[in-house]
Amino acid sequence: MKGKGRQDFGLLILRLGVGLVMLFFGSQKMLGVFGGMGYAATVDMFHSKMGVPLPLAHLAIFGEFFGGLGLIFGLLTPVAAFGVACTMATATYMNMKTPGALSGIFTGATGADPSHLFFPASLFVAAVTIMILGAGAFSLDNRFFRKNKR
Repeated sequence: MKGKGRQDFGLLILRLGVGLVMLFFGSQKMLGVFGGMGYAATVDMFHSKMGVPLPLAHLAIFGEFFGGLGLIFGLLTPVAAFGVACTMATATYMNMKTPGALSGIFTGATGADPSHLFFPASLFVAAVTIMILGAGAFSLDNRFFRKNKR
């Protein structure tokens, strides 16, 4: 496999990896599966305990669940990746503002968990990369929306 084919295959792997992770966590929030609380309880927790405004709580759940599905299938990929990127930027910020989280990562303080910061940050970077590069050839976007149909 050479050139464009390798890039398309790499984009497929990246989309599937990020999409499956997002769908897993989004399913917890949207459907209450995989040990999740479900939609209403998650919205309530985001709003009452984390101070997230209600419209943004709904958008976060939609961004994870439908963003994950969009990335998996390569459908409306820029929109799906944008939703994932926004959600992960917010998750990174919320985790970073936990007292001692950032300094604890670098000083080795007890209770500091680097994955709380770097996991959502990595997903943010991957989503932005997908937004920039697009879905690739192995996607529904390519099937339905490509400009030069033969």
